[in-house]
Amino acid sequence: MNVPSLIFPKKSLIQSLKVPHVNPYYLAAFILILAAAVLVALAVLTDRRDITTAAVVISALICLLTGIFLATLSRSEPMDLQYVSLLPVQGSINLSRICAELGIQGNARIIPKGKDGSSRTMQYLPVAEYDGSPLPAGIFVSGPEQAGVLLVPAGEALLRLIRERENLVIPQEKEAIQDLIREIGVDVLEVADRVVVEEEGEHVTVTMEGFRLIGGCTECARESPRCCTMVPCPVCSLFACVLAEGMGLVVEVERCTVHPAQGSVDAVFCIKP
Repeated sequence: MNVPSLIFPKKSLIQSLKVPHVNPYYLAAFILILAAAVLVALAVLTDRRDITTAAVVISALICLLTGIFLATLSRSEPMDLQYVSLLPVQGSINLSRICAELGIQGNARIIPKGKDGSSRTMQYLPVAEYDGSPLPAGIFVSGPEQAGVLLVPAGEALLRLIRERENLVIPQEKEAIQDLIREIGVDVLEVADRVVVEEEGEHVTVTMEGFRLIGGCTECARESPRCCTMVPCPVCSLFACVLAEGMGLVVEVERCTVHPAQGSVDAVFCIKP
């Protein structure tokens, strides 16, 4: 008796509905090479042997060389950024929910390494406020003066990789730190078309225009704006880590505003003395 398999279907629903995707660069290269072949065939078949034929042959050569260069130098299409932007979202939302259930109301504070003898940069989620006093080791901080959760920032792994691959050295001058944030956002991570860093008093605002991962920001903001300030995404966390380590001060993630229509995100950090 033959029983149809429901566990291992021959073709999944996603595969059956998916439209085959062709890399546009390779497609353009193929069309150029095909046009070159057509032009050469036209010159051979007409056999006019005049200046028009020479122009046709030269055009065929240009199409052929352009097609070869386009096929050789073009890269394959990257991953769909709509999917990529959602990868860290649920983890951030879940951790924010857990912290809220524990009674934590304060925004994330990035504590730079070296402060209070810490060996690495950490993220502290206080119940209310953080007065700057030394924190005990361990995830859960509980005491008469401070209470909260002490975690590794989401951007710490990114910062470590950039240090290894780009030989990153975080400067201590404010202007140099701002230039570094712009370079990381646009040239290194390539997550934004333009990054604007503005300082006003103790606040530093980082505006990412043309932010390619805005889908994840929109999803977090839909759940609650508090998700971005309690458990910031790896990109905003990375910028906060750079600010904290460069200035040697605690940095609070104060606000994160998403503008889906403009495709931009404003992250506001507060430098704590």
